[in-house]
Amino acid sequence: MSVSTVSGPLPRFPAAALAACVLAAPAEASKWRGPAEDDKLHAVTIFMGEGTEDNFSTVVENFFYVEGTSDHVLGLTASRLLGWYGESLSFEGELMYAWHHGRETYHEIGAAVYARWHEFPWNNYVVTTAAVGMGPSYTTAFPRLEQQPDGSRSRTLNQFNLQATFALPSYPDVSLVTRLQHRSGVFGLFNGVTDASNFVTVGLRYDF
Repeated sequence: MSVSTVSGPLPRFPAAALAACVLAAPAEASKWRGPAEDDKLHAVTIFMGEGTEDNFSTVVENFFYVEGTSDHVLGLTASRLLGWYGESLSFEGELMYAWHHGRETYHEIGAAVYARWHEFPWNNYVVTTAAVGMGPSYTTAFPRLEQQPDGSRSRTLNQFNLQATFALPSYPDVSLVTRLQHRSGVFGLFNGVTDASNFVTVGLRYDF
């Protein structure tokens, strides 16, 4: 097994900040609303990355410094804005297709609903969002990366993805994306599967 690292000035994935921001909507923002006329309703994202046998919590803590495998993914998503809670928390639906290759080749399709936090103090310099998404995921094979010690397996699992986007204020519609693509059985709810697979990915997102 090889060690996969990403060098450079990029920070670690802000998992703790993401969770706090997405879950802690301001108390005064008590009303839901649909998309505004000037909102960008749609987005497409292309991403690629590598699988890891590290568990979910380890990957969250060390997003750019994890133990890699020879499992790779190339994915494409299409998103649609659903609405807002207050001024800083948006919700969107996503459809995903991913091609897995490396030790084995198979396809993955999925759907998810995301909660996305938009309010960060440095947005005048780098427009940032942080999101959590969850929904069903189906693979056309039983991935070797997801093999459980007791032999439990399932093609249909739950995806729980963490995502952050970074854009220049002059080009707010084009974002760099960091994405943790996670599949699991929700503590054994899906045929006894627990922590199945984690892919550390980067990509580009375009809002329109």
